[in-house]
Amino acid sequence: MSAITRVPRVRHEARQLEMTVGRGFRWMLFLSSLFWPRAAIIAFWIFGSQLGRAFDGWIIPTVGFFVLPWTTMTYALMWGVDSNGVLGWEWLVVAFALLLDVWSWAGGRHLVRS
Repeated sequence: MSAITRVPRVRHEARQLEMTVGRGFRWMLFLSSLFWPRAAIIAFWIFGSQLGRAFDGWIIPTVGFFVLPWTTMTYALMWGVDSNGVLGWEWLVVAFALLLDVWSWAGGRHLVRS
């Protein structure tokens, strides 16, 4: 006869994450990076015509509001700086905003996982 050995169950206990000042600051920075560009897009839409002039329709600003808010807000802002278009150095500012969007997505993913 063969002996049946019993494998002990490993209990996965939920990790208790303690809220430190640094962790709280990272959460505040992450939530702020989600809120402020969206607030600016809504302000562009309500109080001015800059969003309508920068984009031809409503689809791109709507998708940008949910997916790439920093890029959408900065593109609309740069549209009206010197001319009716994004030209020259203004594309560097829009590229930096795209990096902020990527940082927001990656930072949020890291905060949720840790």
